[in-house]
Amino acid sequence: MKKIITLLIIISLALVVSACSPQTSSKDEADVLIIGGGGAGLVAAIEAAKTGKKVILVEKMPALGGNTIISATGITASDTIYHQESGISFTKEDHFNRTMSTSKDLANGELVRILVDESASAVSWLKELGVTLKVRSEAEPFWLVPVEGHYGAQLVAAFVAEANKYSNLEIRTNTKATKLVVDNGTVIGAEVQNNEKTYTIKSKSVVLATGGLNNNPEMIAYYNEKYANIHTQMTTPGATGDGITMALEVNAELVDMEFFQVRPLSSNGNWYHERIISTEDISGILINREGVRFTNETAAPRTVASEILKQSDSLAYIIFDQRVLDTHADAKKAFTIGRGEKADTIAELAQLIGVDGATLDATVNAYNEGKDSFNRTVLGKILEGPFYAVKTLPSNHYTMGGLKVNELAQVINKSGQVIPGLYAAGEVMGGLYGDGRVAGNNTLDDIVFGKIAGYNAAQ
Repeated sequence: MKKIITLLIIISLALVVSACSPQTSSKDEADVLIIGGGGAGLVAAIEAAKTGKKVILVEKMPALGGNTIISATGITASDTIYHQESGISFTKEDHFNRTMSTSKDLANGELVRILVDESASAVSWLKELGVTLKVRSEAEPFWLVPVEGHYGAQLVAAFVAEANKYSNLEIRTNTKATKLVVDNGTVIGAEVQNNEKTYTIKSKSVVLATGGLNNNPEMIAYYNEKYANIHTQMTTPGATGDGITMALEVNAELVDMEFFQVRPLSSNGNWYHERIISTEDISGILINREGVRFTNETAAPRTVASEILKQSDSLAYIIFDQRVLDTHADAKKAFTIGRGEKADTIAELAQLIGVDGATLDATVNAYNEGKDSFNRTVLGKILEGPFYAVKTLPSNHYTMGGLKVNELAQVINKSGQVIPGLYAAGEVMGGLYGDGRVAGNNTLDDIVFGKIAGYNAAQ
């Protein structure tokens, strides 16, 4: 997956050459400054540029795309043109209820309603940009997926092509914002640094679109100690919480920062569905470096992840048999992408992964005999060789919380007041997910709130 990510970044860099070639500006001033060049930042920049105002977008990485470029599946949206064409229904109320229920009713209903109500128009806009989608299936009508190709790469390519149409939009890569500039309580720009110097870009407003904390395990642990030592397999390098840090310095309020979407089964940039270890009868187990089980594999994914992180080197091994490999596509995926080990006996498998053979054999035998001290109600059996082992490194997948904003995407301070001149969009923004995220809502919120933030920042 890291090779795929690298390739996608190279592709994105090629796509943005015209936008991101070294430029000199007569003045480092703009009407709107966008910080972050992922999906939300690009959408905000496009929307602000549509108004005719001068826009500068800065991105600390050498290429645009952020985590959007590795979005592999699709977008969640309701009552769209594709639902109408397919005859498969997923209504706004379905969308709203699914989002609120998944959040454990902790999401901000007003923000979720905006997300849902604007989803159809967001999808229509993507079609105008050349991103063609389809309803995934009747079983999953909320998913809109590409007709062909990689979803995230298509999004970034479409956004960059649209951004390049605006001569009043300047994009500066390799340029990191380090501090917001404030005058009499109003955000009027940011200090930035590139490979040559540190300087200030003055603006009438700033949009933070810097993404989440996915590549900052220390910061994740600060907000939720259960995820101390979380791995960073499932992210791009730029997601280090810069926007949160800068906004806190101007007294911004945060919401839901204890909530993260983590994947217990992850390696080489991919995650594998937990059914590998939780399905009745045909599923495997988790062991630590000492060769013993340490948790109920059928517990909530975040619970399993936190238990793995307590083990030696913050990792575990998924152990399963041929039946699991033949039954679950994700088991095959895990073995292949996770570069797993395969052996005819448990003792041989133990040797391949550096675990004591007698201990692992005793662990598997006890499990097969139904001996369990972790209150697992559904026990399988590991019976049919060959046997497989895949190392798993639990990884953060999404930052649920972030900056508190209102319906105009204005950032709110700790006193409940708007911070003049400061807006937010994308994963840096909180309020949409509470304790759980509907997959696909993330790239939707990049578009919906990217547009809202860009437009309002330009007024």
